[in-house]
Amino acid sequence: MRPLRTNAAWWAAGGSVALVGLGAVSPRQAGAALARGIDVYLFLIGMMALAEFARTEGVFDWIASTAVRAANGSRSRLLLLVYAAGLVTTAFLSNDATIVVLTPAVLVAVRRSDAAPDAFVFACALVANAASFVLPIANPSNLLFFADKLPTLGAWFASFGLASLASVGLTYAALALVFRRDLVAPLVAARDARPAPRALAAVVLIGSALALIATSSLDGPLGAVTFALGALAALVAATRERRAPLAIVRGIDWPIVLLTAGLFVLVEALDLAGAAALPRALFTWAAHQSAPLAQAGTAIAAALASNLVNNLPVALDLGKYAGAAHPPNALAAAALVGVNVGPNLTVNGSLATILWLAVLRRAGVSIGARRFAAVGLVVAPPALIAAALLAR
Repeated sequence: MRPLRTNAAWWAAGGSVALVGLGAVSPRQAGAALARGIDVYLFLIGMMALAEFARTEGVFDWIASTAVRAANGSRSRLLLLVYAAGLVTTAFLSNDATIVVLTPAVLVAVRRSDAAPDAFVFACALVANAASFVLPIANPSNLLFFADKLPTLGAWFASFGLASLASVGLTYAALALVFRRDLVAPLVAARDARPAPRALAAVVLIGSALALIATSSLDGPLGAVTFALGALAALVAATRERRAPLAIVRGIDWPIVLLTAGLFVLVEALDLAGAAALPRALFTWAAHQSAPLAQAGTAIAAALASNLVNNLPVALDLGKYAGAAHPPNALAAAALVGVNVGPNLTVNGSLATILWLAVLRRAGVSIGARRFAAVGLVVAPPALIAAALLAR
């Protein structure tokens, strides 16, 4: 609702301080809750620094303009290329980077053609959630869900490999179906040859992606490594312009880190007040159902909860219970599917979609929450159910 246009971070942080001040959470409990998120904070800062580095080096502008040229007059081909760019960006730089950095670049590129931007910006928003469990680093909610111990890369692919393929594929198919009439006419685009990014920038980004994959596969300290890579990228940017590191630091969305820290304390307070019974009730119900019904029901419940209160606190609370109670792997995996794919139903579902609306407002594109929900109700359910049933 954004009363007085205040950032959500201030409500989360203010609520956390108020809970401690009123005695609902002791300072020790609040401190322990904040400490559990250190790896997540480092990951967020490092990943946003890498995304900002890519933006300042012109990587996303080049990708978007290249996609328009490669579409070769076909709107449907351009939609596929934008979706593919969003998939890669989400997988290796997180879904928030797809929204904050890729979406504005796509808007600029598409506006140099005769196509309406709607289908292409929806592609950015929907793939940001649909692809957010291709890799563990694709969404901060994954780190919140597995705050105690992130699975190794092999275990991750065993649990979510087929599910992520279904999520990405079905989301694209439904997106193309919804916007099929907008994709029929030939695409007329102005010539827009953007210079390729520096070779050094490409090496840094590709090397960072490989380092993060290796760290995840070896069960290494993902947050610390991501933070170090972000710092390295800032230093590399200084070789082009001395002030570039400062621009990168300023470009980091620091309130997101504050929001996440506040959520750790809020979830601790909710659990102390009895909300921990809700995940217990969900998994207890699922344990007495047939496997397909249990997995689909768990994913749907997690999706609805995410759209009610945002997926970050839901991921944190479900993951906290799953880490302590160890429900069947398939049910825990289905819950994470609901947390990640479910936010494609409404803009309130994830931080990425909330940021997406803000990006569109600044660009003067009039797509509101109702329009997103109308598209999301068609696109999200098939991907959600299929991914939940394939999760292991």
